[in-house]
Amino acid sequence: MMGMKPDKGMGSRYARLRELASAQLRSRLLRNIMTVITGTAGAQALTMLFMPVITRLYGPEAYGILGVFMGVTLMLIPVAALTYPMAIVLPKRDADARAIVRLSLMLAVAVSTVSALLLHFFGDAVVNAMGISEISPFLLLLPLVMFFGACLESAQQWLIRKQLFAVTAKVAILHSLVHNSIRTAGGLIMAIPAVLVITTAFGSLLHASMLLLGIRKRNAKFDPANDRRAEVKTNPLEPAKTYIDFPLFRAPQILINAVSQNMPTIVLAAYFGPAAAGFFALCKQSLSMPTHLIGKSVADVYYPKITQAIHRKEPITAMLAKAVAGLAVIGLIPFGFVFLTGPWLFAFVFGAEWETAGQFARWLALAEYAIFISRPCTVAFPALQMQRLSLGFEVVSTILRLSALFIGAAVLGNSLSTVVAFTGASIVIYCALISIALIESRRRYARGYERA
Repeated sequence: MMGMKPDKGMGSRYARLRELASAQLRSRLLRNIMTVITGTAGAQALTMLFMPVITRLYGPEAYGILGVFMGVTLMLIPVAALTYPMAIVLPKRDADARAIVRLSLMLAVAVSTVSALLLHFFGDAVVNAMGISEISPFLLLLPLVMFFGACLESAQQWLIRKQLFAVTAKVAILHSLVHNSIRTAGGLIMAIPAVLVITTAFGSLLHASMLLLGIRKRNAKFDPANDRRAEVKTNPLEPAKTYIDFPLFRAPQILINAVSQNMPTIVLAAYFGPAAAGFFALCKQSLSMPTHLIGKSVADVYYPKITQAIHRKEPITAMLAKAVAGLAVIGLIPFGFVFLTGPWLFAFVFGAEWETAGQFARWLALAEYAIFISRPCTVAFPALQMQRLSLGFEVVSTILRLSALFIGAAVLGNSLSTVVAFTGASIVIYCALISIALIESRRRYARGYERA
């Protein structure tokens, strides 16, 4: 017995098993990414099929009013649930995640109610002072859209947590078909700004309702024995305290980012009229499609993977770098094509009156490319508990964006110059974001991912 030699084959067999497990994990990750991309691609393709009809029905001015309304909405949605829905993916226990869902919905009701009261008494004065009085008739829609947005975000984050990407993909396609059909039918009946704004505003309610039905159907079909009656429910106050850094740091950061991203539409409307805002809004929607199609899909799949790797104390820097490099290569084709052919492309697809939008688009394509490649790093910030750093970064970047906007609008006095200035600021910001995420992920791994 003393003379027995260790089995040299054991080590090689163990290594092969590890390689097999790693290959299966990568295969599953790829399948999840492709599932999300397929659903998003289908939804975006349907939207693009409807867009030439919608732009010709409503025109730049109506689209500009919609752009201003949605810009204000997107600024307010992040504060509806204080970004607690983003924490749904993080707890190890489903009971804690459900408590965050309940907390998010309760906060959304409270914040939306307070917002409705403030808008009722002071809304008109605020929009008049900002020079965007065109949206005054629609102000009381804003609290509803805020609540719908919080519901949608909660449902999406729950599906990401459970990795039910097939449900997300199917609903994305169906929602795009139904929602754009409603908007088109409304335009055929009465092509006025009010119809476009109202039919668009209720899109998040429709999307959230479809996701909820998908979750319930999935649970009934695949988990008939899943009985949560014996599960000890978590008091929503517990995760509220555990993830207090989300409302303290992440919510202000997301709010500031939303303001800086959507302020161009408002500035263009205030300085150059709703048509200029409409050109920018269409550009932003069109150019963000690759970001939602691939960038967001990759980020949604990587978010739980990054979170799980951090729980296991594994490095994530190489994972982030590979994702960014891959997106950089993929993004060259669509964004490069828009940069080279923007004016002709927009006039051909959306109608001759949208050629100016193509002038905007060729420059915004560069900014959107920077956003596109940064998406994996964006989701690393909450996973790494970098809320405080993220907030500071967002304050600085917003100052840079707003300075660029007002130099273009107030000093140069030209709408295209305003867009070019905004583009330059955005490129600097997102390159800095990528660098910070890579440096901090390496540093925090070396420290054992201790909570910041």
